[in-house]
Amino acid sequence: MLDQSFSAENFRKILDYENRKGVYLEGKYFLDNVKLTELTEKIKNCNTEIRDKKNKVTAEEFETFRKKTNDKKEELQEEKEVLLNIELKKISDEVLNNKFKIKLTKHDKITDKPVYKIEDEPKYFFALKQIQYNFRKLYKVKQANRFAIVSQIKGLLDDNFPKYVIRTDIQEFYESIPHDILLQKLNEENLLTFYSKKILFQILSEYKRLSGSDKGLPRGVGLSAYLAELYMRDIDRQIKSLPTVSYYARYVDDIIIVFTPISTEDSRDYLGEIDKIIETKYFLTRNKTKTKKCNLVPESISCKRKCSEEFDYLGYNIKFGNGAIKLRLTANKIKRYIHRIDLVIKSYLAYAKVNEKRARKILVKRLKFLTGNTRLLNNKKNILVGVFYSNNLLTDSSDFKCLDIYLTDEIQSKISVVHLKTRLAKYKFEEGFTLKRFSAFTTNELSEILEIWKTE
Repeated sequence: MLDQSFSAENFRKILDYENRKGVYLEGKYFLDNVKLTELTEKIKNCNTEIRDKKNKVTAEEFETFRKKTNDKKEELQEEKEVLLNIELKKISDEVLNNKFKIKLTKHDKITDKPVYKIEDEPKYFFALKQIQYNFRKLYKVKQANRFAIVSQIKGLLDDNFPKYVIRTDIQEFYESIPHDILLQKLNEENLLTFYSKKILFQILSEYKRLSGSDKGLPRGVGLSAYLAELYMRDIDRQIKSLPTVSYYARYVDDIIIVFTPISTEDSRDYLGEIDKIIETKYFLTRNKTKTKKCNLVPESISCKRKCSEEFDYLGYNIKFGNGAIKLRLTANKIKRYIHRIDLVIKSYLAYAKVNEKRARKILVKRLKFLTGNTRLLNNKKNILVGVFYSNNLLTDSSDFKCLDIYLTDEIQSKISVVHLKTRLAKYKFEEGFTLKRFSAFTTNELSEILEIWKTE
């Protein structure tokens, strides 16, 4: 049986899990514990001493030194573990206190929709992470894989079989999920403990207080993604079970459905059937302006439908139905790249007035990152990102040529340092994509590079 408790032992597991992802919680939440900080530093020094000693002595001497240092390190780690458990027990006691309560704050100026935040204290962090862990294990909730979905669509639409494709999404998705149905589902399934549900109810109550609505989940709170996935589960199942549905996928609220009609005379109201599920049964609203219907069913068995169709989905503009399928960047993604170029140049020009040399270094790193590829550090999945790895299903890379023209014009017209212009000329989106140009950055460098794009 799953241990859902908010115990020091469970919080210790969360600490290890987050550290493996590169989130160093000790340095964030336990800096006031001087002894704990000292022990961490001594353990690091042991590792450094072993590395430094390796090539300076004989193999026999190194083995003796390594064993002695590891024994010392083990003692330090045991001492550190005791202190960590004391700190985590304090947090556990705070979470389990009857006065513990989650409070949200509303921020209207971060994005075009309100974002909600919870105070950055260890008791709130560990409590919410524990509920997320409970939720993930009990409900088997996880977000769909974007790459897998687009790959499947690419293969499915690249043929001549008759099909009817609908691409749509949910209007105001997070803001529309009704609390009463969600809570009823949580209570009926009764998988979470009372205390986990109590904290969830607090979050929904806080959202209702701040938003004035008994519908919606707070954007910015990690638990909202899990609750949204749970709410959509029955919708997914019912749409999949509609007659002649050969493919269905959803990424958050972006939905694609492929019907393969048995007869060319099929006159079903596909959207009407979908609306009965999404709108009538589950009280959400299909986004009419973002709905695209693609009909590739011939008018009769003896003729083939020659027209092409296209729609945007998960960052790709997908054109199909007349020849080989084509995947390009969407207009919105191109705009996002242009916006990032603008921010990079603007940041350089502002900072150059204070420290041109420093501003130049950051500019080079940001353009190298923006036009190339890199690996996200301290991530156990070793995720690769960049112009190729974030767009690797493209069949047409010509949009990158247009981005290169824009970038060149911006550099030539706005940067006055001649040798800097020459240096920046080698950074090209198209080369980053076609050659898979790769650059390595430290954690601190990545943090500095990404800083200007945080509010996107």
